[in-house]
Amino acid sequence: MLYKTKSQLGRKVKKYLIIAVALLILLTVLFEIQAVPFTAKCVKKQSKTISARIINRCVGKVLNKYKNVKFSGINNNLSGDVNSISTDTVSINRLKTDTMLMIQKELDKHRSYSFSLPLGSFTDITMLSTLGPPVEISFILTGSVNCGFRSSFDSGGVNQTVHHIKLTVEADIVTISPEYREQTRYKTDYEVSQTVIVGNIPSTYADIVR
Repeated sequence: MLYKTKSQLGRKVKKYLIIAVALLILLTVLFEIQAVPFTAKCVKKQSKTISARIINRCVGKVLNKYKNVKFSGINNNLSGDVNSISTDTVSINRLKTDTMLMIQKELDKHRSYSFSLPLGSFTDITMLSTLGPPVEISFILTGSVNCGFRSSFDSGGVNQTVHHIKLTVEADIVTISPEYREQTRYKTDYEVSQTVIVGNIPSTYADIVR
């Protein structure tokens, strides 16, 4: 009789253990289905934020270094009329090179990044989004950068035209994590120089950046 009781108890324990393991596997699968796309979305957002921060910080530093450089100027004829606009191509090329090198250096210096999210945020339930222990998510950020310049003319008012020189930064950023892998291209313009032309736009230009 005692043997039968122990045997029945063992079968019940085994049954409950199988159910517990099955539930654990089911919860793990459901969590994985929910967590992977959510993690990928968070990694993508963090990657964009960090990339933009690096590029903006580097460009800001380089432009501050060249803040006293005059990149373009107006040339007048003997009558005082504007006949051409010239650009300082040496300084422009230096600015381009310095910007590329600084951004690339920053991208290569810190390749590994991480951030933490509460465990409850993976459930997609608002009430639980701030609950639970922090879960650390890591990813690798790398890429290449290229810079160029473009010029344009805009109306600045009555009988006035503004000549713009803008620095164009193109960065191909690669983000790698267990849940997410993608290459994204960022293209941003930064104002480098503004020259106000009073009168008609000259028909000829010297060393205009395209």
